Amino acid sequence: MPLAPAQETRVVAGAAEATTNVIRHAGATRCHIRFYAQDGSVLMEVEDNGRGGEAPFGNGLTGMRERIQALGGVLRRESDRGTRLLIGLPI
Repeated sequence: MPLAPAQETRVVAGAAEATTNVIRHAGATRCHIRFYAQDGSVLMEVEDNGRGGEAPFGNGLTGMRERIQALGGVLRRESDRGTRLLIGLPI
């Protein structure tokens, strides 16, 4: 499914930021990245088996969330077992 250039840029930047966070902070031994379409949105999910936690968003995630929201999208983080980051953009 084709994305608008601004959407592509945000998804790629999100993947880079998310994987950098896994490498630097998570202490994970495994990380999965999945892309899919659902209910009129394109979604990117990054999930690791690291330490998780509810630390406040740093500058990277805060900026990413603001740029995703500017395109009508959402960024969510869940940290019950490891961390799961979900970015959704309307198609």
